[in-house]
Amino acid sequence: MAAINKATALAIEALVVISLLVLVALILLDHVALAVVEGTSMEPTLQPGDLVIIVKRVSPREISVGDVIVYRRGRNLIIHRVIKVEGSTLITKGDNNWLPDAPISYQVVVGRVLEVGGRVVKIPLIGYLSLFIRYLITSFTNLPVVDSLSSVAE
Repeated sequence: MAAINKATALAIEALVVISLLVLVALILLDHVALAVVEGTSMEPTLQPGDLVIIVKRVSPREISVGDVIVYRRGRNLIIHRVIKVEGSTLITKGDNNWLPDAPISYQVVVGRVLEVGGRVVKIPLIGYLSLFIRYLITSFTNLPVVDSLSSVAE
């Protein structure tokens, strides 16, 4: 395998830094959010501890069958795939679940998980740190957890 020359390495580093700055700006502008996957209902697409980017402010016509979305069910956030669109109602299902979820309305949708080329963008394992910290805090105190990373229950 050919070694990466210094100019190429520098260009890659610059691209990573610029990408991170853009991501931080989008988070601060409330256009995107980060979420940590907790459950196994979206396996093999998403694993516990995966960090995903949620594109917020998605209009109903921007959501279609096959999209992975995040929605609210009570106090929980659920991340599942859209399997059917019926007017203003969505039917979702975890990739690893046998049965679909109860129908939901667009009003409970938080956003759509970022995909590039039809593949979910995720950073594997990095979310375990957030899950571990949340576990420690909630295990030893009764204080509510305030976290900049939303955690997605499945």
